Amino acid sequence: MRAYKTVYNFTALLSLLPTENGGRKRPVYNHYRPSFSFSTANQFSGEIAFIDQEELRPGGTARIEVKLLPSRYVPLKLKGGDAFAIMEGDKVVGTGVIQEIRDEHRIPASIAN
Repeated sequence: MRAYKTVYNFTALLSLLPTENGGRKRPVYNHYRPSFSFSTANQFSGEIAFIDQEELRPGGTARIEVKLLPSRYVPLKLKGGDAFAIMEGDKVVGTGVIQEIRDEHRIPASIAN
């Protein structure tokens, strides 16, 4: 049996927690690489790019594009409306909702390494 990794690219609405509620102290910029959690104990690496703005400050909300790095364990069948949290280590710094899945595909695990 061949092992596969799943890749997702999607747009989402992201809200960073305010600093006084445990969020970041500084803004984030394009190519920010937090971990993502989709109602599971697992965290997944990905990269954020902002749509129509350059940065997002704590307490703010923005439309983003997300590219999740290939993973064997990412939940299959993510869809619009699914919620997620962004993490820095074990600390939640923001929450989001998927708006649209742009790309979902599987690649052999040996290629993704």
